[in-house]
Amino acid sequence: MDEYCRYLKSDVYKLRHSWFFVIHLLFPVFGAALMLIYSRLSSSSELNKLAAFTQIIAIAYPFVISVVCQIVAEQELQAGHFQNMLTLPNRKKAIFSKFAILLLSGLFSVTLTTVLFGIPFSYITGTKLPVRFFILIPFVLWVSNIMMYGLHLILAFRFGRNLGISIGVMGSLLSALLQTGLGTGLWYVIPYGLGVRFAENALTYLFSLPPVGNLEIQIGILFCTLVTCGIIGLVAFWFSRYSGTFCD
Repeated sequence: MDEYCRYLKSDVYKLRHSWFFVIHLLFPVFGAALMLIYSRLSSSSELNKLAAFTQIIAIAYPFVISVVCQIVAEQELQAGHFQNMLTLPNRKKAIFSKFAILLLSGLFSVTLTTVLFGIPFSYITGTKLPVRFFILIPFVLWVSNIMMYGLHLILAFRFGRNLGISIGVMGSLLSALLQTGLGTGLWYVIPYGLGVRFAENALTYLFSLPPVGNLEIQIGILFCTLVTCGIIGLVAFWFSRYSGTFCD
């Protein structure tokens, strides 16, 4: 455990000098500000405004993940072409140190976004949001994207900026498409469709509305759980055999 904590401290120190933590602050601030402006100007119902907030955050999340994973990989590339990681006594602890920082930073960022949006939203609209809103929505958005962190971490280390960020952009576009009728009957077996649909159903639960597509939700939760576990296992297996090869 002491060794793992040292890896964590080292990674935090190295990332302090990059855009990593700045992005995790800018994303919540600008995201919440834009959605508050929309809420102020829109004539939609309060529930529709909340749904729009969760949808936009869920759609943007894959792209943001691809960017921050790329920052982590490029920091190691510039520090010595990954040799600092590859020569450490325990490779798995090294990669899971970065994975943990990505996950914790992502949870902080999406929680901050929800708080920065939700509190002013209550004053603007006069709608008091339940405390569960500030817990459940960030948790659902974060958990449904854990697999994306693992996937994009591998892409960033192995293939570099061009492929990783391109897939992040396409993932965000796919999330938007799967949120529409085009995703009916498909979204629950496509990773990029999980976040936006789970967030919508979380809102339905919070406001005690009739649930829609219970079977699809159950399949989606099972699929998300299995794929997330599989991706975490793949990260460990892949990095234990990683030789520093990099394509850009």
